Amino acid sequence: MAAHFTKTLATRLKLIKISTRSLSFSARRCMLSEAYKCQDAWTQRLNSDYLQKVDLNDFAVDLRSKFDKSKAMLVDMNVLANKLHEMEKGDALYMEDLIRKYRQSSVSVPVNDCIVYAIVRAYLDLGIADRLIDLMKNKSMYGIFPNPHAVNLIMDHFIKNKDYNASSQIAYEMMLQDDFSHPITYLLSLHSCVNHYNDISLDPPPEPEVNPDEEEDWIPVGIIRYIVYDDHFDIKDERFLMGKTLYTLGRNCAEDSILSQSLQFLGLGLYQKFEKGMNLLEKWAESKDNTLVAEEAVLKFEESLEKAETRNPEEPPKDLGLRTMADAVREFRITNEEKQDYITRFKKLKSELSNRIKEDSLETRVETLVKNVSKYEETDIKTQTELFSIWIEDRDRQIKQQIWEYKRQEKEKEIETKLKEIQTKEEMLRFFENRDRIILSKRGIRPEVGEQEELDIDTIQAIRKKRRQFRT
Repeated sequence: MAAHFTKTLATRLKLIKISTRSLSFSARRCMLSEAYKCQDAWTQRLNSDYLQKVDLNDFAVDLRSKFDKSKAMLVDMNVLANKLHEMEKGDALYMEDLIRKYRQSSVSVPVNDCIVYAIVRAYLDLGIADRLIDLMKNKSMYGIFPNPHAVNLIMDHFIKNKDYNASSQIAYEMMLQDDFSHPITYLLSLHSCVNHYNDISLDPPPEPEVNPDEEEDWIPVGIIRYIVYDDHFDIKDERFLMGKTLYTLGRNCAEDSILSQSLQFLGLGLYQKFEKGMNLLEKWAESKDNTLVAEEAVLKFEESLEKAETRNPEEPPKDLGLRTMADAVREFRITNEEKQDYITRFKKLKSELSNRIKEDSLETRVETLVKNVSKYEETDIKTQTELFSIWIEDRDRQIKQQIWEYKRQEKEKEIETKLKEIQTKEEMLRFFENRDRIILSKRGIRPEVGEQEELDIDTIQAIRKKRRQFRT
């Protein structure tokens, strides 16, 4: 019986071991270590006596009043940002309105990394990181431009939760800023987009419904602006955002040529830059590489080409007052004739290069690169810890400066009040000396001003005695 139990246990252990190997650890590999958060160093900012005495709710109300009166200072927003982790989740809208007011004030220029970083950490700690996406997208209203360390923490948070849609949104923002210079940001963006691009529908978005019975409202304007689509910051279609991001990531991938070329080709397909994509493929075909691109990149390019919207080249342009951004975007579409030419050309290329298009997994290749994330952490931790010290010193200096300025203003008010009191008393003391002149001036009679007589010592002492009697 004991032998049977031992055999059964061994069999189960073996099964457990085998099943564990079959699990995917892709999410775990790309997660940053706990040390990367620099939690202990970040917490030290709260050791300030001033911060510990600040009540967040009262301070937020006072700060709103200061913004309304244009009296807010940079250090005020710094203090608020470093206390945001104490707020209730329901207060997020109120605090975001303060961030908006700060952004629209003169003290927000240039962007202060310390304030933005503190906002990011607070939202992550409170579990409302998803709100950061909208804040980052609405740059003109909130001005949230996180530094690389903060960006990495945001993306790592979403990746740990396997929310590749959210982490890809952050990658889009980095693409729009054309900033994949930080190696960890690059690897996390690469991991996010490769795990998410298959979830994006390639079907054209539905056209907005127009009610023919609805009356249009026309309003007079001074200037009618010609709407222009810049094909970068104006991109709203996620197919194009993902495509341009993958293309940019591919261009920056020097470690793996097949992955680099596959991402570029795939990205240009999603971005609907078919001419450029096929030109690149023809250029790569001139090399001696056995494998040019992965098959999944070619298939996705083909699917995107087949589902691409077209425009009618003979359609007359809309009047300037009726032109919308959708009309400007439509001008970037290919014509139906161009689409058929691209399909024919693509099929020919695909047939000619069939032996150099290999079945390969982009995700596996990305996972191989993502393993290198940990080797960049130490440098980041050291740099960010040093930044914490600099930010704390700057904040303490600004607080001391504000306290000194406040005391100076209070002293000036006190001196001004005393001067007014002295002036009032002086006028009362001189009233009896100038009584006759005051009465005459009220009657409209200008008193004659003669030469002032020189007073002897006895007269002066008598006048002073009267003044002392009046004071008492």
